[in-house]
Amino acid sequence: MFANGLFTNYALKLEIGTAYSNSAWTYATLAAGIESIEEALNENVQQYFFYGDEGFATNHVTGIAPAYTVSGKRVMGDTAQDYVFGLKFKPNGDRASSVKISWTDPSNAAHSITCNCTICNIQEFSGNANEDAAISFEIRLDGEPTVV
Repeated sequence: MFANGLFTNYALKLEIGTAYSNSAWTYATLAAGIESIEEALNENVQQYFFYGDEGFATNHVTGIAPAYTVSGKRVMGDTAQDYVFGLKFKPNGDRASSVKISWTDPSNAAHSITCNCTICNIQEFSGNANEDAAISFEIRLDGEPTVV
């Protein structure tokens, strides 16, 4: 999993909340068919150019809207994928879920990011006729994540 201190993405465990009851989410692992996950913090940055800084900017991060873009191939019958693609034509609160991303570092310390989320821009199939269906969707965090 770690060679020369490098982190390999397959060490990530990505889970999506598929059902909510008794104040808790039931999660399914997003792994089958998943080839890529891209993180974007989508920061809102204010830039200030003060006279005393001689033309150089001072940056102030005033907001963050984290999102993860997930892509790969469609695997029918996979619990996590079937849940996500079952939301494709549902608006509003039906897209609400929870996401959990976890990993273990070289010292065996566990880390995780957990947050309520909204699943957006669901694309269940694309590509050429002779190829497996390419998929993508976004997991946009709703509020501040719990980071452990």
